Amino acid sequence: MEDPAFETALNELQTDRVRGASELARRCLGLLAWSAQVAPASESSELLGVLACRCDRLIAARPSMAPIQNLLTAWRSSLTRLDGLSLPVLRSAAADQARDGIRQSKQAMVTTVENAAEFIGSGKTVITHSLSSTVLAVFKRLKDRNIRAIATESRPLNEGDNLARQLSDWDISTQLITDAQLGLFVAKADLALLGADSLLPDGSLVNKSGSYLLALAAHDCGVPLYVCCESFKRRKAGIGQLELEEMEARELGAPSLPGVRVRNIYFDITPARLIDRWIDEAGVHATGILSEGTQRIASQ
Repeated sequence: MEDPAFETALNELQTDRVRGASELARRCLGLLAWSAQVAPASESSELLGVLACRCDRLIAARPSMAPIQNLLTAWRSSLTRLDGLSLPVLRSAAADQARDGIRQSKQAMVTTVENAAEFIGSGKTVITHSLSSTVLAVFKRLKDRNIRAIATESRPLNEGDNLARQLSDWDISTQLITDAQLGLFVAKADLALLGADSLLPDGSLVNKSGSYLLALAAHDCGVPLYVCCESFKRRKAGIGQLELEEMEARELGAPSLPGVRVRNIYFDITPARLIDRWIDEAGVHATGILSEGTQRIASQ
């Protein structure tokens, strides 16, 4: 029988609409570190089975988010090296492995933000969509460099309002617009900046629905689009078909009508051809196939 505390945490992960993919991945690793220490088990093999099962369930909870898949799969693989340890030593080692994954993720984000801030420079107007913790950190890094923002409300839960509130606290001049106004405002920006829930092997972006529309408008107006995220968000080839998560229709507040199906798909795919640069902890890169040999671009 599963631990009620784990089931509650798993449900919170499935229903979380506020945190970005990397932050949720770190929360998953924290939950696995906790599980390693407290999950009921009388021997090492039993604990390894419990941890593997919990890891798989966490991965399945948010299939659109590559960092959960990547960081948790790496952690699960590390457990094979712990086979044969005594139960107390195994608990400590498995928890340490999870915490190490959290540290790596945080450091990758810090370096990614530094690279993005250096590339963007000063005095720019940046348009963005949704609430990415990485993009938010970029704004924080640039807040004393005469940066300006255009932020969408990002329906249905309007996380863009939270972004605007934080930018206001940092005295960053911000225009908050409806998603439908993207086509009107993108030409007023120097660049568009997005985070990512996943990057596909062909360089396409999986992000909050509306990102594709921003990319199309930016392309039409000649405004460059940059994607800023850690390499942990690359989705590996051959891991199965991508599932774009669909949430409850009631979030939209639409009427219930005979013959009308209300859809609330949370993520869309932006083709690589609409992305000018992607930025990670290794630097600023040309778009295309995401591989070790991808071209690095010098800072502006």
